[in-house]
Amino acid sequence: MRTLGKVLLVLEAVLGFLAMLFGGLFMTFWGFVDQYASHYTYKVGFKHPGDDCGNNELAVDLTDGAPLECSSIGVPSYGTPKVDLPGFSDEQDDEVLQLSTQLGAGGFTAAEREQLQGKVDQIVASLPPERLPQRFWLWGWKLGTLGLMVLAPPAYLLFIWPRRGRGFRTQVRRSPRRGAHR
Repeated sequence: MRTLGKVLLVLEAVLGFLAMLFGGLFMTFWGFVDQYASHYTYKVGFKHPGDDCGNNELAVDLTDGAPLECSSIGVPSYGTPKVDLPGFSDEQDDEVLQLSTQLGAGGFTAAEREQLQGKVDQIVASLPPERLPQRFWLWGWKLGTLGLMVLAPPAYLLFIWPRRGRGFRTQVRRSPRRGAHR
């Protein structure tokens, strides 16, 4: 019975170790990727038709300012593309669309790109907090940091603990006593 208890204890320790290792890796990766992607929520992407839209919620055609339809590869898009930014009302979306088609009629210059992005930023600044995308309190860099803290014990057990007797301490030899003969 003692052997079974020891085997179960070792099995539990190994499963806990693996859960911390893979859970920490997942939380770290997901947290920092989510933080990175959140920077593109209100950034206007200026693309050519057929280009990858990237992380941008709004991508417009460089040649005429029309919104581009972004879909998964191989999935056809139906209907006409429209502006649909998170938290924006229909009137605000229409305002951004009108400005985009007006400025991009002959192709966008750098100043016109900045003007369109400035309009989107201005609308975002005027939005009440309840209309902005809501996130759980543990997301982004907080989740990534928690993942790194969860990874610390498995990293210690994998890389530092096996080497703790080699190189970290110096061995001290005792010299024989004076006058003692062998």
